[in-house]
Amino acid sequence: MKKSLSFVSKSVAALAMLSALPALAGTATYSGSLCTSVSGFANPTIFRSGRLLNSTPNTIEVICPIQRNVSIPSFTESLSVSVTAVDPHLTENVCCTATVAEKDGTALASSAACSNWGANTTAHNTFSISLPSVFASLNGYVSLRCVLPGQYTSGSSTYSSVLASFVVTE
Repeated sequence: MKKSLSFVSKSVAALAMLSALPALAGTATYSGSLCTSVSGFANPTIFRSGRLLNSTPNTIEVICPIQRNVSIPSFTESLSVSVTAVDPHLTENVCCTATVAEKDGTALASSAACSNWGANTTAHNTFSISLPSVFASLNGYVSLRCVLPGQYTSGSSTYSSVLASFVVTE
């Protein structure tokens, strides 16, 4: 009995250690509602569907957490992010920056992209961000920061910028 208890406790300890490490490389989809406002004086509107809307007249900036998924033991990041958003504004774009950083916040690689669809639209569209492959330590992290323009008014209609979702591939 003592032998099997020892085996079980060692197995539990090993699984706990593995869960603290990054997962195997792959693709993950996140909803915009996971993002948190880090600028502006109003919080974005969050819908049950997982979309994040800037329902204010001012530009807001949000930061989005990303689960780090790298191949062990190299911890080398090769990251691409596909952002789905609505950008109804005529003169401003939804812009996002993806960053791989060390645990102290030192950026190792960063890349940005914007909606830049030309004409205002209320349809969901996608833009992509690609980062070069870099080496981040075990406690390094990846993040996504997005800027959403304030509401756009055309005639009697008001339209909001939306961060619907983002797909991360490592």
